[in-house]
Amino acid sequence: MMTRVFGIAITILSLGVITINTFLYWNSSAYLDYNSSKGLESMAQAGVFYPFFVAFITLILGIFLIRDRELDTKH
Repeated sequence: MMTRVFGIAITILSLGVITINTFLYWNSSAYLDYNSSKGLESMAQAGVFYPFFVAFITLILGIFLIRDRELDTKH
C-alpha cells in the first residue's frame, strides 16, 4: 500500500525536476547561441542531459510504483 504513496511522491518530485531542468535547458548554451563562433553545444556538453536522464528514470520508476498491484492472497 505504501508503494503507491512512494510512487506518487517520486512522480511529483521528478516532474518538478523535469520542469526546472527544462527552464535550465532553455537558458543553456545548448539552446541559446551565446558565442556565435563556437556554435551550439550538445545537451551533455552544456550539462543538462544527465539531470534529464535521472529525472526520466525516476519518473518511470514512480509510474511503475503507482501501477503496482498487490497480490490478493488469503491465508
